Amino acid sequence: MLKAMAKDAGFLKHKRITNHSVRKLLVQKLRNANIPPTETMAITGHKNVQSITNHSNISVEQQQK
Repeated sequence: MLKAMAKDAGFLKHKRITNHSVRKLLVQKLRNANIPPTETMAITGHKNVQSITNHSNISVEQQQK
């Protein structure tokens, strides 16, 4: 199902897309949008804040600022 969704969304075929990679990307996008960790946890289903911080590496854009 995820492969079909990725294809419909126009993702490149050579990129490996997994449930984990999509979840990690979502956490990073929410952090970049200044969404509080508790709200991010509610959206992604993470059980603790530590698991959010493991996924939320600072983006290149944030590093440049």
